[in-house]
Order: sequence, then C-alpha cells, then structure tokens
Amino acid sequence: MALVSRFEGVIFDYGGVLARHQSDEDQVRLAEIAGIPKDLFCSLYWADRLEYDKGALSAVEYWQKVASGGNKSFSPAVIEQLIELDTTSWMQFDPPMWEWIEQLRSSGKRVAMLSNMPRELGEALKSRTGRLNGFDHVTLSYEIHAAKPDPAAYEHCLEGLGTSPEQTLFFDDRIANVQAAESLGMRAIQFLDREDVLLQCR
Repeated sequence: MALVSRFEGVIFDYGGVLARHQSDEDQVRLAEIAGIPKDLFCSLYWADRLEYDKGALSAVEYWQKVASGGNKSFSPAVIEQLIELDTTSWMQFDPPMWEWIEQLRSSGKRVAMLSNMPRELGEALKSRTGRLNGFDHVTLSYEIHAAKPDPAAYEHCLEGLGTSPEQTLFFDDRIANVQAAESLGMRAIQFLDREDVLLQCR
C-alpha cells in the first residue's frame, strides 16, 4: 500500500520540495548586484532570513542588514533589483510535484502548503501564478508571523487543512522542520530526492 493512502491530509514545504533551491548562478548574480564577495554575501543572506520570512523585517530592512554586514550601502534601485532576482530565483517549479498534488486532490486527499517565505515571494506567487490555487489550504510564514520549526506554524496549517496530526503526512527538506512536525504527531518525511519520495508514496 502506498504510504500516502494511509493519510487524509498531506502538507508540503515549498522551497526544495515544490520548487528548486536557489541556484548557485542566482547566488553569484545576487552577490554581484550587492557588490559583496559571494561567500560573505551568502552568510549575510541567511543571517536574518528567518526574521524576513516571519515578516519581522521588511524587504528594505532585510537588504539594508545585508548591506551593513558587507560594509555597503544599497540604493533603492539596487534593493529593487535584489528583491526581484531573489523572488524569481525561488520560482523554479518542479512540474512532477505539482502534477502529484493534482492527483492527490483528485483522489480525495486534502492538500496544504506550509512555507517559510518572505512577503515578496508569497505575493509574487499569488499575482504572477496560479500555483497557490492548487491547495485546500496555504500557510505562509509572513502572514502569520511564525515560521517552521515553531509549532505555531504547523498548528495554523493543520487547523486550516482540517486534518488531525495523526492523519497528516508532511514533507520538508530540512530535518529540523521534519522533527518539529513529528513532535506534534504528524508522519514526516525529509524530502531529499523526488524520485525516491514518489516511489515510496504513490
């Protein structure tokens, strides 16, 4: 019996599961726009990312922190460039996963997305694509001011999806997020290889 058939609901992370991780080429381009060496830029990029994802920092505040850490000062035009490239770099969708979501919903499963992401990405997904319409429920960190692995993020998603933890399967590429889901009673799988996951779960 396919694993997913045992559950009423399925929750997917976004980056690294439904969309590819930001590429090295995009990281290089972002660092070039910022005028900061790539290794330092990547460190600064992630340093306050969770606060940005939670909406505790605006895009301007976040990029100003990156600039400060690199002893730079970004003009509004540079910040706009960084926002746009950063946003599009996280919109490289993995088609087989979206096809599977459609199949799950067609088979009667309730399907949700739970993602840590900044407002700019979330609003771009809403305005530029119809991707979020393919779920029964979507929980985005910037909208609820809580991010995985905070239990509040999972609880918000479960409430919106309408399934109990024990009847919900969760996929995320980060082990800390998987462990947090398990601590709440969900069956959680670390998403490392799409083909392995689909083979196991379909």
